[in-house]
Amino acid sequence: MFLPCGHDFNVVDLDTQLGLGNVFDIGIYGDIMAVRSAMAQACKQTPRCPQCSASCASVPRYRHIGQFQLAPDTLERLYSKLGRKMRTLARNFQDYRKNLQKGSEWFCENFEPGPLQGKANAEMIKTRLLFIVPLETAITRYRDQVLVRVEEDITRTASLLGNTYTPVPVRLSFKIRLDLLYLYCRLTVVQEAARIIRFLRNLDNPRHTEHMFKVLRMHTIQEIYENKAAAEVLVNHCRCHSLLLLEAEAILLQLNLDSVSECLGGVGNNLGLRERTEQLIDENPDTAGRLRACYEALDPYTKDRDSVVELWTSKTRELWEKWGDYEMGSLVYCKSGHPYSRKAFPDCPECGGRKGEQERCEDREEFVKTLDRDLFLKTILTKT
Repeated sequence: MFLPCGHDFNVVDLDTQLGLGNVFDIGIYGDIMAVRSAMAQACKQTPRCPQCSASCASVPRYRHIGQFQLAPDTLERLYSKLGRKMRTLARNFQDYRKNLQKGSEWFCENFEPGPLQGKANAEMIKTRLLFIVPLETAITRYRDQVLVRVEEDITRTASLLGNTYTPVPVRLSFKIRLDLLYLYCRLTVVQEAARIIRFLRNLDNPRHTEHMFKVLRMHTIQEIYENKAAAEVLVNHCRCHSLLLLEAEAILLQLNLDSVSECLGGVGNNLGLRERTEQLIDENPDTAGRLRACYEALDPYTKDRDSVVELWTSKTRELWEKWGDYEMGSLVYCKSGHPYSRKAFPDCPECGGRKGEQERCEDREEFVKTLDRDLFLKTILTKT
């Protein structure tokens, strides 16, 4: 092989002199047959000519080394941007909730039941229930157009880096958490609909709003069933990815929807949900245990039947706020493969696990067997 500086070397000998001999499994014809776990360590230095120290970064065979050098920092920048975006969306959700609460008194004062006020009252209710649609649209657009692709790139890059930087596989929670934020929006709408229904039911002369009451109640109960089904999908994803806090939040959201359904005269179906929630809270005090107060407020034997329990509390918002405090150089992974910032969290905020660096080193060979080599090898073999 001729290098840009003009010196020529045997390919296998050059790999050895550059410290790459223990990185690749070389075939009898000099082809790269496999990638070993030492790749990440070799990526920390730029390959140079053994005779004149000229850079070999432009050589197709070694061009990927520079890309691997930048990959860890690229991952951290992606995590940082995702964390800030999550915090921004959570703050926007909080602002929408505050504006909705401020308008409750105005709604009660301006709602005038009567034979000539039907259209105006319907428009008021429609405005109240569609207030959060812009935020829901922003969440779904960001999730589908940006987050899904970014998570795929992060997973692929982390897999190619090998177990020196990340455990394999990396388990990301950003998409699931945004799906949960969307369901928080739908829960807020359902709770507001329940308040309006209660208001209509308590009117002195409900004769002119009876049809409005029945239609709104029917659509609200249907919305509850659809959101519960979506929350169940999130619960299953959380169990597969060891996201204990997210699983507890999703189950509590289901229980809250059941509570609203019962307030409207519907049938709740929380079989097994309370037992699983109690298990999560008792066994994981540092993660799911933060939601104990919300769970106890949903106790059917102590809760007022017509009351609405708020899940979006200061404890719930705390994690969303801290995700935005990410600092470069603080990325670590817990034993379950969840990335988090050790500057923002002492332990993994999703499962409570600690940094899993020691466990990865002990099981190095097992992780190497699970590496997704296809894309990397295809790139190397076509450029050498």
